[in-house]
Amino acid sequence: MAKVYVKFLSRFKEAVRKEFVEVSISEGHAIEDVLKHLCDQLGEPLRSLVFKNGATVAGNIIVFINGRNIVTLNGLKTKLEDGDQIILSTPVAGG
Repeated sequence: MAKVYVKFLSRFKEAVRKEFVEVSISEGHAIEDVLKHLCDQLGEPLRSLVFKNGATVAGNIIVFINGRNIVTLNGLKTKLEDGDQIILSTPVAGG
């Protein structure tokens, strides 16, 4: 089993009322699997932030693994390894 660490920012932090969680996964699981697991464990309103129409991952979430945006990796299919740090956020604007 591998352990990954998930940090919640912005609306995610408000939704789950936690700053971070530790998740145990089998080797070779992808970020998509962790998102589903988190929604199963933490329920609503996290699920409504992560999934659009209950199945498709919402396009307005930002996911980093070890400081790299998953769009520069393999997207939601990015495989995770023991000790990986995941950050979940939504876009933030300022002026």
